[in-house]
This record gives sequence, C-alpha cells and structure tokens, in this order.
Amino acid sequence: NILKSEVSTILNVSINYECDKLQNLPLENLPPVLKLAATLLAFTSVFTLPSDQNVVILARCLEDTDIFKYIDTSMLLKKILNVKFELPSCLLETLANELTRHLKMLTEIEKEIEHFGAKIQESAGNY
Repeated sequence: NILKSEVSTILNVSINYECDKLQNLPLENLPPVLKLAATLLAFTSVFTLPSDQNVVILARCLEDTDIFKYIDTSMLLKKILNVKFELPSCLLETLANELTRHLKMLTEIEKEIEHFGAKIQESAGNY
C-alpha cells in the first residue's frame, strides 16, 4: 500500500525531469525496481515536458512493467490519453499489450468503460 500511495503521489506531482539521460540505458532489461523508477521518471517527463523522445522512452520503460499492478490503471490511462499531443503508435501498442496482461487492469478499465466510450464518441484526441 505504501508503494501504491507513493506512485500515485508521484504521478500527480509536477516534477520537471528531461528523461534524455535514460535514453542510453537498457530500459527493457533493467531489474524490476530500477525499471519501476525509470518508468516513473519517464511518466513525469511526458506529463511535464512532452516530447517525442520522452514518449519513446516511456514506451520502452512500459514493456513488461509491473507498474499497473500498483496503481489504478484507469486513472493512469485517462491521464495518458488526455495529454495535449498525439501519442505515437509505439506507446499506444505498448499500452495495449501491457494493460491486457492481468485481470486487475482489465477490471479497472471496465469500471470506467462509459468514460472511455464517451471520449471515443467525441473523437477526443488519443482515444
């Protein structure tokens, strides 16, 4: 529960971090704890300093991540899809793969299906 609380707090705090320093790391092969930390840094950089490079780094971090086990999946998905720029297909494909790995994630998304459906009907940005 402590990790869940900290992750939720970090994702709601505005931290200016340009994650270009993560670009040269083997993000896909980091140990789980380091990968979780890199993923949190990548999320904060996408939300505060959006760039194509930061989004690609986030997509790399999300491959085989366990972050969705610790947070409300639908809350994070809403936040990602509501960014003010078009998300590249590499991130959307990675999200689709990761969000279907565990029943918990699908259940959380199912609870908010009306929200996602409404956004799709509105033709809202990344939906």
